[in-house]
Amino acid sequence: MELGYIPWFAWIAIAGIIGGISYQIVVAIQNAKTRRVELSSSGELREVVERNTAVSTELLGKLGSLDARLAAVEKTLTDIP
Repeated sequence: MELGYIPWFAWIAIAGIIGGISYQIVVAIQNAKTRRVELSSSGELREVVERNTAVSTELLGKLGSLDARLAAVEKTLTDIP
């Protein structure tokens, strides 16, 4: 099927579909930019980073204690003849 066999009114629908998809892409990009500006300007981003840092610090402390306990168990197992 060649492009010459597509009726003229079908081209209107094809152009509408392409235009609609292009419009949605532009709107999505604009929303992403707006959201990034809102996060950085509102200070919300700083709060999120501070909370994540606190959680990461707490997790590192727990991992350190687990590592110490595991080392004690390994030592006990290697000491058993």
